[in-house]
This record gives sequence, structure tokens and C-alpha cells, in this order.
Amino acid sequence: MAISPINLKFIFFGTGEFGLPCFKTLIECGAKPLLVITSPDKPSGRGLRLTHSPIKEIALHANIPVLQPENINDPQIVDKLRQLQADLGVLIAYGQKIGPVLINIFRHGIINLHASLLPSYRGAAPVNWAIINGETQTGLTIMQIGEQIDSGKILTQQVVPIDPQERADELHNKLAQFGPQLMVETIFQLQQGILQPKPQDTSLVSKAPKLSKSLSVIDWNLPAQKIANLIRGLWSWPTATSVYQSSTGKHIPVAFARAVPLETSRDREGAGIILDDFSVTTGSGRLKILEIKPAGSKLMTWQDFINGRHVKPADRFVSLEPQADEQTKANQ
Repeated sequence: MAISPINLKFIFFGTGEFGLPCFKTLIECGAKPLLVITSPDKPSGRGLRLTHSPIKEIALHANIPVLQPENINDPQIVDKLRQLQADLGVLIAYGQKIGPVLINIFRHGIINLHASLLPSYRGAAPVNWAIINGETQTGLTIMQIGEQIDSGKILTQQVVPIDPQERADELHNKLAQFGPQLMVETIFQLQQGILQPKPQDTSLVSKAPKLSKSLSVIDWNLPAQKIANLIRGLWSWPTATSVYQSSTGKHIPVAFARAVPLETSRDREGAGIILDDFSVTTGSGRLKILEIKPAGSKLMTWQDFINGRHVKPADRFVSLEPQADEQTKANQ
């Protein structure tokens, strides 16, 4: 990747892994931030040991100062940042809303890398909703932070195709790898004064709200394509779930990771039924399951599940009961 020289003084805001490739690339090309701001360390694991963000890990190794405020808009924090006289703020998956006072301390404001082609899919889960809604492409947008979430003026964008069988976790990682080139080019163009920020077309706004477990339960009466999209879009959290029910009365809560739709030309009775070819009936078309995770087990191929659980035609999947849902969560 060709690296353009960056001379702007900037502060990096980030917590999640989505920002790691950009952060690493900026450091590697000699554009170290004056300061890294990330979320406070949190207890994690069985021992509730304090764990810091992956961004902090890289910053410490690169000898970059780190600040972890509980409230980024605290006047004392803002004053501390103002004293650094940075030209720009770079924000990727930080986790706190930035107030207007903080934005205005930077000559070029604060720019944000968002995982959609804004104004489409504003919100917390743009990658997931793009797949759930059956989009064939998405992309990245670098915008100026505004007072309302994801509403700022657009600086640069890049289109990225969505592969037909791509899961949300895979698309998330793919988009993150496209981020560094776009970010470096955008910052370079900012310092050259050649970018013209464009307002978003509010008539084209769509939302990508936070995901919840309430989305998980598969309705087998939906078309096969919609179910396949839901399965891919909800992996690896909260996952699309159901209960495998055998003819012998066995009930196994399961989560699905990947499936593809098939056309159907046969008569059937009901939805969620496993056919002779081990595809599953739906409201329209059949579903070919590719990856499945039984409660308490690891992710496996559909064929391994068939062999290990002695699946037979006429067995079926039924909607997950609330108590089974809690058990599944406990086993993951």
C-alpha cells in the first residue's frame, strides 16, 4: 500500500478491533498520534481480571500516551486535550458520544470511519443489517463527526461487495482491512486542503440499530433467502437460533452460522422439516444448512451434526422456547 506523508497532529479515539488495522498503519507510516483515548479497563473472564482494549495494547507497545476517561466530555478532559493543540481527531469504534465542545477544539474537527455507505445504515450495527436486509454491497465512509450520530458531512467513501455466503463477522473483518488506505488518503487530502465535505441526503437515510436476542429466533415460515440472510447477519452474536427436534423426542437448542437458499419443486407439509436430502423446508424454498452450533458444543458442519446426532428425514426445527434460549446463552 502506497503511504502518503501525514504531518497533521492528531489524537486517536478507539476501543474496538475494527479500528486496529487503521491504527497500526498510521503508526507504521510514521503518523503517531499525540495521544490515544480508549475505554477504561474492564473486568473479564472467570477471574474478573482487568483487561484493556486492543487499541491500548498497541499504544503501550508504541510508547504512545493513553487516556481512559469515564466521560470524554468532562470539561477537565476537554481542557487537557485542548492544551495538546492537535489539528485533528480520528475516531473509530470508540464507544462514547462526542460533544460539540470537544469537536471544536480541533482545527479539522473529528473524523470517523463508519462501516456503511452513509446515509444508508446509520447506527450501531451497519454490517449486520446490510446482510440481514440482503444487500449485495456495502462499504466504508469517512465523515466529519456532527452533533447527531452518523449524520456528519461525508469526506470519502469506498464500495465493498458482500459475498453471497459471507457472515457478519467475516464482512466486519474485511471492511476493517479496507480502512487503512482510505483513512491515510483522507487525512492526507485534509492536510492538503483538497477535500470538499458533502452533506448527507436525508431522504436516503436508513437505520442500523443495536442487535438484541429478540432477533434470534428463526421463523421457519419466512422465505429461505430471508432466513439465510438472518443466519449470516446474526453471526457471531446474537446468532439465529432454533431447536432441533428428532422423531425420538430429542430436543437440542442450536445456533446457525451459515446457510444458503435452494429452490423447491416438491409438495411439503409445514416449515422447518428436514427432507430426504437434509435440506430444510421454509415458507418459500428450501434451506441448505452449512454450519451449525449445538448448545454446549463447538461450531461444526451440518454433515457432522447429521452424523453425530443421527439426524433423519422428517426430523424438524421448531422455534426456540424462552427457557431453552437462556440455556443456550449459558452454554456459549
